[in-house]
Amino acid sequence: MAPATCRRRSLCRRPGRCSNLVVASVVLAPTLVLRHMIPASLGFVAPHHNVASAKSSSRGLLLRRGGSDDGAGRGDAPSGAASGARSAWPQDLRLAARSVVSFACAALLAFAGPVQNLGSPLPAFAEDVLNAEERVTVSLFEQNTPGVVFITSEAFEMQGVNDQSMRMELVPQGSGSGWVFDLEGHIVTNYHVIQNSNALMVRFIDGTEVQAKVIGGDPMSDVAVLKVELPKGKPGLLRPLIKGDSSGLRVGQEVYAIGNPFGLDHTLTKGVVSGVGRTIMSFGGRPIQGAIQTDASINPGNSGGPVFDARGHCAGVAFCKDVRHTSDNIGYVIPAEVVRCFLQRCDNKDGYIMSPSVPYRWHKLENQSLRSAHKVPDGISGVLLTSVAPAMDGALQVGDVLTHIDGRSISDDGQIQLRGSELIQHRYLLRNKRIGEPTVFRVFREGQQVEPAAVQLCDLPPICPRWPDVDYLPEYLILGALALVPLAQSHVWYKECHSELKATIYRWNRRWPGDRDNKEGLVLLVTVFAHELTFGYRRGWRIVESYNGISITSLRHLRELWHKTRDEVSEVRGKQRVEAEKAGVPYKPVSPGIFVRLGLQSEDDIWLDASACIDAEQGVLKTHAIERPSFIRGDT
Repeated sequence: MAPATCRRRSLCRRPGRCSNLVVASVVLAPTLVLRHMIPASLGFVAPHHNVASAKSSSRGLLLRRGGSDDGAGRGDAPSGAASGARSAWPQDLRLAARSVVSFACAALLAFAGPVQNLGSPLPAFAEDVLNAEERVTVSLFEQNTPGVVFITSEAFEMQGVNDQSMRMELVPQGSGSGWVFDLEGHIVTNYHVIQNSNALMVRFIDGTEVQAKVIGGDPMSDVAVLKVELPKGKPGLLRPLIKGDSSGLRVGQEVYAIGNPFGLDHTLTKGVVSGVGRTIMSFGGRPIQGAIQTDASINPGNSGGPVFDARGHCAGVAFCKDVRHTSDNIGYVIPAEVVRCFLQRCDNKDGYIMSPSVPYRWHKLENQSLRSAHKVPDGISGVLLTSVAPAMDGALQVGDVLTHIDGRSISDDGQIQLRGSELIQHRYLLRNKRIGEPTVFRVFREGQQVEPAAVQLCDLPPICPRWPDVDYLPEYLILGALALVPLAQSHVWYKECHSELKATIYRWNRRWPGDRDNKEGLVLLVTVFAHELTFGYRRGWRIVESYNGISITSLRHLRELWHKTRDEVSEVRGKQRVEAEKAGVPYKPVSPGIFVRLGLQSEDDIWLDASACIDAEQGVLKTHAIERPSFIRGDT
């Protein structure tokens, strides 16, 4: 039956199969009838079912002239009409049976449907079976997919260590997603997608792959911007997405994520907004305020890809999913407001301008005893300032109750109203500002409301950097057979980091710039290489506090002190060489008796012969494939 007269038209979800059946019936039916009516004597004979004929009958009936295989398979002709008459009825029955089987196979093939190329577009009739919701989803995917890109990163690694060739090569590091921001070639992605990469490649939907450079990146908000230059003749590949506003999202709204999970190009997942105003930790160790929670699948490779609302507007950037084994369908999206704030701080000339630091530490004022002790009346809500950075220059003071920021009131638990009944921590207001942007605080001080003059916030970096190797080569110093590095927050994740060292990091990071005993950084003895020079010393992962009794202020300061010692040794050795030449004897280096003493925190000092350190240095560098004795930011 034709599709137009199909009685199951309203229920048939694949009407093309009905058409296939009609075609098969029309083509095969006359053939089957003729095959049944042609006499066997004309030579259209079904083969007997024996082993020999089975090999030749796999393609159907045999067309022979004047004979068929006999029971022995010899192909002899039948002897007389009697033989033909005797086998006519059984042969016709066999032919009819084969006709029925052939018709059944044709019907099955027809209902199986045509074989289609999965990569080809949907046939025209597919639109008839899409409901309104599916049409919206398909349209959103088709319109926005050209603006989603696949990002791969590569990094230099030392290769050939085993065969002693020791060469640096670019090796794949990871992949993620991104999306086109504007027609100038800017691509938005996650910072952790490009972190520590030496080369970035961006692939567009048509397979065009170009190299990208980093315009700016912020580990704290986990957002980065790349720039690509497309080849001539392909400017149409830049299909910017429509930027949305996540502030209007409500729990229950549908969202769609497009990305490249596990390298699978342009994959669409769908879900709902499960929550708004979430606080999640970025890879840089700072909380991201106002994150969106969704049950749409966000897998490795989705990171950096766009997340859309039902209108097809980009409402945020896919961040990560909760990987705890007890969780299910919990993913997080960096909201569009955070992305927009980051982009406002990006500049093609100066790179990325950091967001300011929160210049105080605070405590909730929910405890009634705490309120009474600081004489805070019932009508006042806010947070108690327990520590204030010297950079505030008296605008805020310890003991103040911070009640408002830029006119927005703060509750006793430190939250402000974000939208409607939704609340968010007041840090959100400060983190979304630019460095140098004026900020107005209002405080309750000594029984009255005080509004100091507007202050300009600044960056207040901790003494132990959060990400010491981000966008920079690692800093280090090789002193003899010792390796020393700046102490960083990331060291707490190593199993070698003991509890005392963790406490040191925490204690020093609570001290504001200007209140650090003139220290610019702390120095960590991270490795004691196996060498005759360090025999008996096994105290790695210790803080180095002094060098020959001098308190050190940074790794750079320690290197300067060590280089002065090296110069002293070289001077003494130079005099020894001159004296040997005058005496006419071969020069043999003799230790001048100059030593290095490193004072360790909560440990005995380390003593090293300075001349032995100098002599051991080249061997240590070669053995451990270290390029140079030291590197500190700013070195060429």
